[in-house]
Amino acid sequence: MKLLKYPLDELDLEFILEIQNRLKQHFGDRASIILLNSGLLERIVEDPDYVYHYDEAYWVERIKNNYESKQNTVS
Repeated sequence: MKLLKYPLDELDLEFILEIQNRLKQHFGDRASIILLNSGLLERIVEDPDYVYHYDEAYWVERIKNNYESKQNTVS
């Protein structure tokens, strides 16, 4: 996945980086990969109103819960 295919502006990037920084508190260096695999970047391009309806804390919890749920299913 190339980030260049997503038409993101400065505010989008700040939003995404804040989510990534908060994910790092839970997942360390894996945070970037978890964020990229979460589908959030696609969703912010496809439906920014939906994404921005929620704050960063919501998305961190949603991504964290989805990732942990997938990990528990695999284990």
